[in-house]
Amino acid sequence: MNSGFINRLVGTSIVVIAAIVFIPNILDGEKAHYKEGFKAIPERSEFKTIDLQESIDQQVANTEPLKEDEIEDIQPDDAAFEQQNSSAETDVTAQPAMVEAVIADAKQGTVTTGQNNATRNTNENLTSMAYVIQLGSFSHAANVKALQAKLKTKGFKSFTRPIKTPNGTLTKVFVGPSLNKNELQSQLPALKELTKLNGKVTQFEVTK
Repeated sequence: MNSGFINRLVGTSIVVIAAIVFIPNILDGEKAHYKEGFKAIPERSEFKTIDLQESIDQQVANTEPLKEDEIEDIQPDDAAFEQQNSSAETDVTAQPAMVEAVIADAKQGTVTTGQNNATRNTNENLTSMAYVIQLGSFSHAANVKALQAKLKTKGFKSFTRPIKTPNGTLTKVFVGPSLNKNELQSQLPALKELTKLNGKVTQFEVTK
């Protein structure tokens, strides 16, 4: 084989190898590059924290203050009661017969009703809808005792409660309690004649 043939063979081999290497790239054109995309996840928003102590303080600030013991603006009845006692001592027989009859009837009705109620309610509790007669308020304990003794002699059941006033603590005297409001109202005239005090019927909460 001469050298010219060998050179052509070598050149042809080089061209074939070059064609094998470069022609696929030329025919394919620009290759598409695929890149996996990752979507950015937004950061989690911070939850609103609740300051427990601040919430409690706010509730306390908005809460109405507790009411203190109720204070009643009333005047004591000591003077009227003492004057009535003085008049009774100096002129015991000055009362008209009609007034005596009313007091006697009221006494009899009160004693009878009291006995019946005592028998009927010995083991029973009064409901919260009971009624009492607010008879008077006193600053002197002696007047309270004297009034209760007078009521007891006439068959009236009484009890006391302390009350606060702008001028100090007074003792309020009540007659009752009773479930019958009309019964108490019928006793007002007799109590007026007996004590010279203007009593009034009101509801009374009785605890069991």
